[in-house]
Amino acid sequence: MANVNNTGIGTYHLAGNPELYEPSRNNAFEFLVTGIDKLLSAGVLKEEATNDDYFSNIQDVIKLSVAESSVPHFDLDVIEVKRGNSTMKFAGTPTFSEGTLKCNDYVGARTKDILLAWQALAYDVANDVVALAGNYKKDCQLVEYAPDYSRVVRKWTLKGCWVKSLSEGSFTHDSQDKRSIDVTIVYDRAIPEIPAEEAE
Repeated sequence: MANVNNTGIGTYHLAGNPELYEPSRNNAFEFLVTGIDKLLSAGVLKEEATNDDYFSNIQDVIKLSVAESSVPHFDLDVIEVKRGNSTMKFAGTPTFSEGTLKCNDYVGARTKDILLAWQALAYDVANDVVALAGNYKKDCQLVEYAPDYSRVVRKWTLKGCWVKSLSEGSFTHDSQDKRSIDVTIVYDRAIPEIPAEEAE
Protein backbone atom coordinates (compact mmCIF):
# COMPACT_ATOMS: atom_id res chain seq x y z
CA MET A 1 0.00 0.00 0.00
CA ALA A 2 1.27 3.49 -0.89
CA ASN A 3 2.41 5.77 1.92
CA VAL A 4 -0.11 8.63 1.66
CA ASN A 5 1.96 10.83 4.00
CA ASN A 6 4.93 10.76 1.62
CA THR A 7 3.23 11.73 -1.64
CA GLY A 8 4.40 15.35 -1.52
CA ILE A 9 0.93 16.68 -2.33
CA GLY A 10 -0.81 16.59 1.06
CA THR A 11 -1.29 19.18 3.76
CA TYR A 12 2.18 18.47 5.15
CA HIS A 13 3.63 19.76 1.89
CA LEU A 14 1.36 22.83 1.95
CA ALA A 15 2.16 23.61 5.59
CA GLY A 16 5.88 23.21 4.95
CA ASN A 17 5.85 25.78 2.13
CA PRO A 18 3.72 28.70 3.35
CA GLU A 19 5.49 31.14 1.01
CA LEU A 20 4.12 29.15 -1.94
CA TYR A 21 0.64 28.15 -0.78
CA GLU A 22 -0.90 31.28 0.70
CA PRO A 23 -4.51 31.25 -0.57
CA SER A 24 -5.57 34.30 -2.53
CA ARG A 25 -8.57 36.17 -1.14
CA ASN A 26 -11.72 37.35 -2.89
CA ASN A 27 -11.66 40.68 -1.06
CA ALA A 28 -8.06 41.78 -1.74
CA PHE A 29 -8.64 43.83 -4.90
CA GLU A 30 -9.24 47.32 -6.29
CA PHE A 31 -10.97 48.58 -9.41
CA LEU A 32 -9.27 51.70 -10.75
CA VAL A 33 -10.40 54.15 -13.42
CA THR A 34 -7.86 56.33 -15.23
CA GLY A 35 -8.18 59.22 -17.62
CA ILE A 36 -11.18 60.94 -15.99
CA ASP A 37 -10.16 64.15 -14.23
CA LYS A 38 -13.51 65.95 -14.10
CA LEU A 39 -17.11 64.96 -14.83
CA LEU A 40 -20.21 67.06 -15.39
CA SER A 41 -23.33 65.84 -13.60
CA ALA A 42 -25.66 63.91 -15.91
CA GLY A 43 -28.55 66.03 -17.20
CA VAL A 44 -26.84 69.37 -16.58
CA LEU A 45 -26.27 71.54 -19.63
CA LYS A 46 -22.63 72.56 -19.92
CA GLU A 47 -23.43 76.21 -20.62
CA GLU A 48 -25.56 76.39 -17.47
CA ALA A 49 -23.20 74.40 -15.18
CA THR A 50 -21.63 75.82 -12.05
CA ASN A 51 -18.62 74.48 -10.16
CA ASP A 52 -20.96 72.44 -7.93
CA ASP A 53 -22.13 70.51 -11.01
CA TYR A 54 -18.68 69.00 -11.60
CA PHE A 55 -17.04 66.02 -9.90
CA SER A 56 -13.26 65.98 -9.44
CA ASN A 57 -12.63 62.98 -7.14
CA ILE A 58 -13.91 60.34 -9.55
CA GLN A 59 -11.12 57.76 -9.22
CA ASP A 60 -11.20 57.73 -5.41
CA VAL A 61 -14.98 57.50 -5.16
CA ILE A 62 -15.22 54.61 -7.63
CA LYS A 63 -12.26 52.78 -6.05
CA LEU A 64 -13.83 53.01 -2.59
CA SER A 65 -17.38 52.28 -3.79
CA VAL A 66 -16.73 49.08 -5.77
CA ALA A 67 -17.69 46.18 -3.51
CA GLU A 68 -17.59 43.44 -6.13
CA SER A 69 -16.06 43.00 -9.59
CA SER A 70 -16.23 40.28 -12.19
CA VAL A 71 -12.93 38.86 -13.48
CA PRO A 72 -12.15 39.45 -17.18
CA HIS A 73 -12.31 36.49 -19.53
CA PHE A 74 -12.59 35.99 -23.27
CA ASP A 75 -13.86 33.37 -25.70
CA LEU A 76 -12.16 32.47 -28.97
CA ASP A 77 -14.14 31.86 -32.12
CA VAL A 78 -13.34 28.57 -33.84
CA ILE A 79 -12.26 28.38 -37.48
CA GLU A 80 -12.92 24.95 -38.96
CA VAL A 81 -11.06 23.52 -41.94
CA LYS A 82 -12.50 20.34 -43.42
CA ARG A 83 -10.34 17.97 -45.40
CA GLY A 84 -11.59 14.59 -46.49
CA ASN A 85 -13.36 12.99 -43.53
CA SER A 86 -11.62 15.11 -40.87
CA THR A 87 -11.96 18.57 -39.37
CA MET A 88 -9.17 20.71 -38.00
CA LYS A 89 -9.88 23.61 -35.67
CA PHE A 90 -7.98 26.87 -35.34
CA ALA A 91 -8.26 29.86 -33.04
CA GLY A 92 -10.32 32.74 -34.41
CA THR A 93 -11.26 36.19 -33.18
CA PRO A 94 -11.49 36.74 -29.41
CA THR A 95 -14.63 38.16 -27.81
CA PHE A 96 -14.35 39.70 -24.35
CA SER A 97 -17.39 39.30 -22.14
CA GLU A 98 -19.10 42.27 -20.55
CA GLY A 99 -17.95 42.99 -17.02
CA THR A 100 -19.95 43.75 -13.90
CA LEU A 101 -19.37 45.90 -10.85
CA LYS A 102 -21.44 46.16 -7.70
CA CYS A 103 -20.98 49.51 -6.01
CA ASN A 104 -22.06 50.78 -2.61
CA ASP A 105 -24.09 53.96 -3.07
CA TYR A 106 -22.48 56.44 -0.68
CA VAL A 107 -24.68 59.53 -0.21
CA GLY A 108 -21.91 61.98 0.70
CA ALA A 109 -19.57 60.79 -2.06
CA ARG A 110 -22.46 60.78 -4.58
CA THR A 111 -21.43 57.44 -6.02
CA LYS A 112 -24.51 57.01 -8.20
CA ASP A 113 -24.22 60.54 -9.60
CA ILE A 114 -20.59 59.94 -10.57
CA LEU A 115 -21.43 56.64 -12.30
CA LEU A 116 -24.29 58.33 -14.17
CA ALA A 117 -21.92 61.13 -15.20
CA TRP A 118 -19.43 58.57 -16.55
CA GLN A 119 -22.21 56.90 -18.52
CA ALA A 120 -23.33 60.31 -19.79
CA LEU A 121 -19.95 60.69 -21.50
CA ALA A 122 -21.25 58.12 -24.00
CA TYR A 123 -24.81 59.41 -24.33
CA ASP A 124 -25.99 62.90 -23.42
CA VAL A 125 -29.65 62.53 -22.42
CA ALA A 126 -30.29 66.28 -22.27
CA ASN A 127 -29.20 66.84 -25.89
CA ASP A 128 -29.95 63.34 -27.26
CA VAL A 129 -26.38 62.96 -28.57
CA VAL A 130 -24.13 59.89 -28.70
CA ALA A 131 -20.58 61.09 -28.06
CA LEU A 132 -17.41 60.17 -29.90
CA ALA A 133 -15.52 57.20 -28.46
CA GLY A 134 -12.60 59.35 -27.36
CA ASN A 135 -14.88 61.02 -24.81
CA TYR A 136 -16.14 57.94 -22.97
CA LYS A 137 -13.73 55.02 -23.54
CA LYS A 138 -11.28 54.96 -20.61
CA ASP A 139 -8.64 52.52 -19.44
CA CYS A 140 -9.36 50.77 -16.14
CA GLN A 141 -7.42 48.33 -14.00
CA LEU A 142 -8.54 45.43 -11.86
CA VAL A 143 -5.75 44.76 -9.35
CA GLU A 144 -5.49 41.68 -7.12
CA TYR A 145 -3.29 41.93 -4.03
CA ALA A 146 -1.77 39.52 -1.54
CA PRO A 147 -3.96 39.19 1.60
CA ASP A 148 -1.88 41.82 3.45
CA TYR A 149 -1.82 44.14 0.39
CA SER A 150 1.99 44.00 0.47
CA ARG A 151 2.29 43.21 -3.24
CA VAL A 152 0.30 42.90 -6.45
CA VAL A 153 -0.51 39.29 -7.31
CA ARG A 154 -1.89 40.02 -10.76
CA LYS A 155 -3.74 42.74 -12.60
CA TRP A 156 -5.75 43.31 -15.74
CA THR A 157 -5.81 46.48 -17.84
CA LEU A 158 -9.22 46.96 -19.42
CA LYS A 159 -8.72 48.91 -22.63
CA GLY A 160 -11.51 51.15 -23.86
CA CYS A 161 -13.79 50.62 -20.87
CA TRP A 162 -17.17 52.38 -20.59
CA VAL A 163 -20.47 52.12 -18.71
CA LYS A 164 -23.17 50.29 -20.65
CA SER A 165 -25.89 50.25 -18.01
CA LEU A 166 -26.72 50.90 -14.37
CA SER A 167 -29.41 49.14 -12.36
CA GLU A 168 -30.45 49.07 -8.74
CA GLY A 169 -33.05 47.57 -6.45
CA SER A 170 -36.39 49.14 -5.61
CA PHE A 171 -36.99 51.35 -2.61
CA THR A 172 -38.96 49.63 0.15
CA HIS A 173 -40.05 50.47 3.68
CA ASP A 174 -39.69 46.81 4.62
CA SER A 175 -35.89 46.77 4.55
CA GLN A 176 -33.01 48.88 5.84
CA ASP A 177 -30.36 47.20 3.69
CA LYS A 178 -27.68 49.37 2.13
CA ARG A 179 -28.27 50.62 -1.40
CA SER A 180 -26.04 49.22 -4.13
CA ILE A 181 -25.70 49.83 -7.85
CA ASP A 182 -25.09 47.12 -10.44
CA VAL A 183 -22.90 48.41 -13.26
CA THR A 184 -22.37 46.69 -16.60
CA ILE A 185 -19.12 47.70 -18.27
CA VAL A 186 -17.87 47.01 -21.79
CA TYR A 187 -14.24 46.95 -22.88
CA ASP A 188 -12.32 46.10 -26.04
CA ARG A 189 -9.80 43.78 -24.40
CA ALA A 190 -8.38 42.94 -20.99
CA ILE A 191 -4.61 42.56 -20.83
CA PRO A 192 -3.46 40.36 -17.91
CA GLU A 193 -0.18 41.01 -16.14
CA ILE A 194 1.58 38.97 -13.49
CA PRO A 195 4.24 41.19 -11.91
CA ALA A 196 7.73 39.80 -11.61
CA GLU A 197 8.76 38.85 -8.09
CA GLU A 198 10.76 41.53 -6.37
CA ALA A 199 14.45 40.79 -6.02
CA GLU A 200 15.42 39.48 -2.61
